[in-house]
Amino acid sequence: MDSNPYLAPLSAPTNSTGSNVPGIKGPYGAFRQNGRLKTALVSLLVIDAMMSIFNSGVLNLLDIQQQNSDEYWLTDGPSKLDEIITLTGSLHMVVIFSLIIIFSAWINRSCKNGWLLDAPHMKTTPRLSVGYFFIPLLSLWKPYGAMKEIRRASHGNDNALRSILPLWWTFWLTSNVLAHIIFKLYTNSEDQESYLMACKLDLVSVPVDVTLNYLAIALVTSITLAQQRRAAQWKI
Repeated sequence: MDSNPYLAPLSAPTNSTGSNVPGIKGPYGAFRQNGRLKTALVSLLVIDAMMSIFNSGVLNLLDIQQQNSDEYWLTDGPSKLDEIITLTGSLHMVVIFSLIIIFSAWINRSCKNGWLLDAPHMKTTPRLSVGYFFIPLLSLWKPYGAMKEIRRASHGNDNALRSILPLWWTFWLTSNVLAHIIFKLYTNSEDQESYLMACKLDLVSVPVDVTLNYLAIALVTSITLAQQRRAAQWKI
């Protein structure tokens, strides 16, 4: 007889290696543990926060001082600080792209698990739960709705993460708006004044980005552990 994805599975997961757990299957396949993805994601979020503090904070302050120095403008070619800023900026971009890939994989797998844990309340497909982040206009609210569905399916109620989830989304939008403005200011800066304005706004973005990463860590950890607990509760 065909299995019904809306019924509780016959057995519970017994490992945390990221492999399929026998006996638990839903519309998008077997239950998958997210432990390794969570660990990788949390590590990248911590690294990203540290690099934001160093690049947009420490190096940015030094660059502002450098821009206000007459000696700097009398020197031909880039300074040592300019070279360090370029190098660390490139490394930070590698971290950001890695973060996007791992975060997308975690959302996709968490959504698939959500369809298994609470299919009647799930509406967003795993592909769209990731794709909404990259679709103009829809990216302003659809990813938040998808995450709310994953939250409910994982915790089994709408009260879990009541403060963290909206805060995370608020800081997410704020961080992206600031990043867009800062990028435009840097690329379109034609004089020292406009460049320094971009540097100062970059400083403002540091506490926003660090707070965002902290909230993301809390969100990812909570949902991952909640899914593991709910799956374990089905053991008979």
